[in-house]
Amino acid sequence: MEHLLPLFPLGSLLFPGGTMSLHIFEQRYRLMIGRCLAGEQRFGIVLLRRGHEVIEGRVVDVAPEPYDVGTVAIIQEYLKLEDGRYLLHVMGQQRFRILQIIDQSPYLVAKVQLLPEQTDNESIAAATELRNTYQRYWERIATITGTEIEVESLPLDPIKLGYILADRLQIDMAQKQRWLETDVTDRLRSLTMALRTEMAILPRGPQGLDPSSLLGGWNSLN
Repeated sequence: MEHLLPLFPLGSLLFPGGTMSLHIFEQRYRLMIGRCLAGEQRFGIVLLRRGHEVIEGRVVDVAPEPYDVGTVAIIQEYLKLEDGRYLLHVMGQQRFRILQIIDQSPYLVAKVQLLPEQTDNESIAAATELRNTYQRYWERIATITGTEIEVESLPLDPIKLGYILADRLQIDMAQKQRWLETDVTDRLRSLTMALRTEMAILPRGPQGLDPSSLLGGWNSLN
């Protein structure tokens, strides 16, 4: 099914199930958010392929060109300041693909197609392997540092698992975009390979090191 969706291009991306805090200060995006709130509408967050993210006090001289796949954002909390700016807390809901840019002024509006995701036996097996690899990663960290580490429980659902770890891994945004665009099984397998790559560069054997110096790209424990 096709929908019209206002777009907010950024230098970072939002995964389904993830959250993001936004400061809306530019007039056109104040207008966009005001309309979304008035009509209880959603908007789309898209990673910039080219162009510049809006930064307060800077004139944007290159028109934003987003990637084709983004995430629908739902406004969970907001505060409208006296000068008209908004502070938002949003949650990612579902992926979408841009089919056509309908309007570029005052802000981008696109015709989009929502992208449902399904799991199967392959994605369930890939999720199991990713969880096992994650467990082994932290066991290695515990051995190297001589510190007991309680590994958090990860979701059983393959879709949620993939997005949570894709969000946490500190890696370039282009790779995160590829994870957003790909299917569930390929996303999980790619994350497993990324984690194995980190494991391969860890020291071997006890080192008595501070765990915080070996946490690699995993945001959750940085």
